[in-house]
Amino acid sequence: MKNNILHLTLFLGIVSALAGGALAFANNMTAPVIAKNAENAEKASLLEMYPDASLDDFVPVEDDGIIADHPSVENIYKYNDLVIFKCSVPGYDKGTVFLVSIDPANDVIDNFKAISNGDTKGFGSKIMDEPFREGILGKQASGQLDTISGATLTSTPVVNAINECAGFAAQID
Repeated sequence: MKNNILHLTLFLGIVSALAGGALAFANNMTAPVIAKNAENAEKASLLEMYPDASLDDFVPVEDDGIIADHPSVENIYKYNDLVIFKCSVPGYDKGTVFLVSIDPANDVIDNFKAISNGDTKGFGSKIMDEPFREGILGKQASGQLDTISGATLTSTPVVNAINECAGFAAQID
């Protein structure tokens, strides 16, 4: 009986080690491809915001601690005199990923592009619709922005992140 338990324990240990090694290998092989696909999708979204631009026009900003200190900010770009922030915020369910460009000279929202939203269809997904975008364009990024009625758990974090980014926009050279 003891011998049988020892064999089963050894077998389970070997199988677990092989499975873990296979998963680590698969992750190592696919991680660069996934990262490249995410980067390409982000660049495509930037070009949707500014169709007359080229990819070289979007200059990544060196992280001066903004990204490290503020987890909602994932990337920062300069485009002409604008600062574009890629943000990811929590929501009712899975949250929202979006791009917002701010003119630091006058604290105005120049453009907004919701990339993805995993919240409730109908209410939370209104953040992806044109009326929300149109409602914040041209407004003060650090000022009061309207949220979506019935979807405050989705739109409030987006508005808060935009307000937060407004404070950083002026600091970026």
